[in-house]
Amino acid sequence: MNKAQSTLLAEALRRGEATRNVMEDALVDYGRWILVNVFDDDAAAALDGRSRNTVWVTLLRRAGGPTLRLSRRMLYVAVEIAARDKRINDDVWRTLEPGRKELLLPLADEPVMRKAAKHVVEMKLSQDKTREYVAELRTTVGDAPKARATMGRVAARVRSFHATLGSATALRSLKKLTTDASDEEKRALAKELDAVATWLAAARRMVRG
Repeated sequence: MNKAQSTLLAEALRRGEATRNVMEDALVDYGRWILVNVFDDDAAAALDGRSRNTVWVTLLRRAGGPTLRLSRRMLYVAVEIAARDKRINDDVWRTLEPGRKELLLPLADEPVMRKAAKHVVEMKLSQDKTREYVAELRTTVGDAPKARATMGRVAARVRSFHATLGSATALRSLKKLTTDASDEEKRALAKELDAVATWLAAARRMVRG
């Protein structure tokens, strides 16, 4: 890379970082506004996966559409970061930027999240490394206490699954992928989908009583 290219790259990196800061600041600000104005600054209510708050439910219904061009996932992330910021009274957590906070949200248990934030900051983990660390925490017995199962947490995991794979964009992407996939790959995915469908049917029966 010559001098001109190095200079151009440095400027591109600078502008990229500035863009990230603006986007994350806006997301955090929106989440805090929703927490205060929609949920009356009640973090527990904001984290309740069964919330029937009329404004919140309407926002979710409109997310990704012409009146709210923000995805459901981003709405959930914005509000959960705001709620966790209110509940986690820790300087290290507060100094962590939103991008890595988002990666810690699946841990769900706040003492675990606080401990994880400390590790991420002390080890200066990148987002990729933070993602790997969270995956290890969630699968390695003994590294961290498992979050107690609650209806809210189960709902949050289902929401996360739906937000990631249930959108129209994700389905279009899947349709495109199946065009090039081998028969073996299709059978493997179909097997997993059948397992999910079986679980879903059983779960719906339990919830509906």
